[in-house]
Amino acid sequence: MWLFKPNSRKTVISVVIHVQTYIKYEVSLIKMMEKITHNVRVELLNAMDAFAILAKELINKLLLETNEPELEKIQKGEYYLIEGTDLKNGAETLSNGWGFFVHGEHCLFENIYSGQKLEVSLGRDEFIKNLDPYFFYQFLNTTEEFKHLIKYFENPFSDMLDFFMQLEKENILSHSYGNEYRKVSTHLDK
Repeated sequence: MWLFKPNSRKTVISVVIHVQTYIKYEVSLIKMMEKITHNVRVELLNAMDAFAILAKELINKLLLETNEPELEKIQKGEYYLIEGTDLKNGAETLSNGWGFFVHGEHCLFENIYSGQKLEVSLGRDEFIKNLDPYFFYQFLNTTEEFKHLIKYFENPFSDMLDFFMQLEKENILSHSYGNEYRKVSTHLDK
C-alpha cells in the first residue's frame, strides 16, 4: 500500500527533499562525532560533572543567603519552591559575585566578575543535575576551563542536542524531560 500517490510529482519531490535533508543531517552528525575524540569526550563528561557540582553549590548558597519562605521544604529537595527572594544581607548578589534570576522552572546564576553562567533546572533535588543542550553550551562558553570545547559545536543547540542524544544511545545520559538530560551515573551519585 502506498503512503502517497506514486503519480503525484509534488509528493515524490517532497519525499526526495525529506530524504536528502535526513541524509545531510546524518552526515553532519557523523562529522561532528568524528571530531569529538576520546579525550574531548572525557573533557565534556568532566564538564558535566563540574556543572552538577557548581549547580549544587550555588543552590546551597542561594538557600543560605536568601530569605526563602518555604526553606524547610526546599531543603528536603523541593527546589521548585525557590522564589529567589531578597538576600539576607541586603547585597546585590550572593557571595563571590553570583547574581541569580529565578524564572519558571530554572534559575540563572551569573558571576559578575568572571561572566560565568549556569542555568539550573529546578524541581526536585535530582533535577539540578539536568543538562539543557543550549544552557550547557553556554556554561562551556563562559567557563574558562571548558571554553575551548565549544569549537566542536558549530550550532550550539542542535549540535549539543545531537551529542546528548548520542550519549543517551550509549547509556551515558538519560532523557529527563523536554530537552533536558542527565548523566546516568556519576561520582556525585555515590
